[in-house]
Amino acid sequence: MLIYRPEVAPIDARAVHEAAPVADLHAHPGLNAYYLRRDLGREHKPPRRWNPLRQQLDLPRARAGGLRVLTNCAYAPAVLPVRPFRAALGTFEALEALCARHPALAQVARRRGEVRGILQSGKLAVLHAAEGGHHIERSLEKLEQLAARGLRYLTLTHFVQNGIAQPARIPGHPWFAVLRGAPGLTELGRKVVRRCEELGVLVDVTHCSDRSFADVASTAARPFLATHTGFRRFADLERNISDEQLRILARSGGVAGIITWNKILGGPSIDAMADAIVHGALVAGPEHIGIGTDFDGWVYSVEGMREARRYPDLTELLSRRGFSEAELRGILGGNYLRVLGEA
Repeated sequence: MLIYRPEVAPIDARAVHEAAPVADLHAHPGLNAYYLRRDLGREHKPPRRWNPLRQQLDLPRARAGGLRVLTNCAYAPAVLPVRPFRAALGTFEALEALCARHPALAQVARRRGEVRGILQSGKLAVLHAAEGGHHIERSLEKLEQLAARGLRYLTLTHFVQNGIAQPARIPGHPWFAVLRGAPGLTELGRKVVRRCEELGVLVDVTHCSDRSFADVASTAARPFLATHTGFRRFADLERNISDEQLRILARSGGVAGIITWNKILGGPSIDAMADAIVHGALVAGPEHIGIGTDFDGWVYSVEGMREARRYPDLTELLSRRGFSEAELRGILGGNYLRVLGEA
């Protein structure tokens, strides 16, 4: 068990959790809400282990878990006939419709500066994002349209080359190697990074190859994110970020969100997630760490953190790892809001 700071006075985890702007940097409520037309306004059964047709997150369990800020990350798999740009808009619309049906519970924050008012009203703030630059279909104009609809960050790449950035290697899947494309950012990719920054859209380097990460770091002039990641100390995968990459991200002012996926964390339980958070804080400082569960993104989440009711369990675990109240509030959501410009 990793400890951030030994021999510190215990803190009231419940009180900290209730007062914190608990935020999830990366989740996919819109996948089932859009593709399966699932009503997330009612409570669903979570998976016992791994079942993508079960729901990890819905409004009742988000409220029960104390979640205050939910990132609705759009994703269109390449095998679907739905065009990625259309799927991104559809995913945004699905969560907007959910909020319209439950106006006392949740509200989309389309513009910068709206989150604070939503939180003060006691509602869940929903933010839009997109996983994979393929959603803009190689068009800066479509990037601008998504930004106008409330896009807060863009994950540049995913599993295959999309004309923007080379993705990380996927161990055990050699057929993906031929689909990764040339190393690093393309010329369009550099334009996308610059245009995102001009539009106030954060860049997410999750899934980037090492060369793509380096190219983003040399191109970006503003903080960037790794929204749902683990660390190579625990699982030596290019999909995870190295300690040096974490330091580079921190120097930009950005935040790394820790995922729940057991393969990425290198362990089977919620303790592995807590260890990753502590490790990130030891390397880069707790002000650069957050939580990005990847709920409902078809990942095999660690035992003890498989649904939205479990956010307080993670806080309880972290409260015994040597963080101050202020540091813990930052990890739980304050750091993400700072980078978003919503603090």
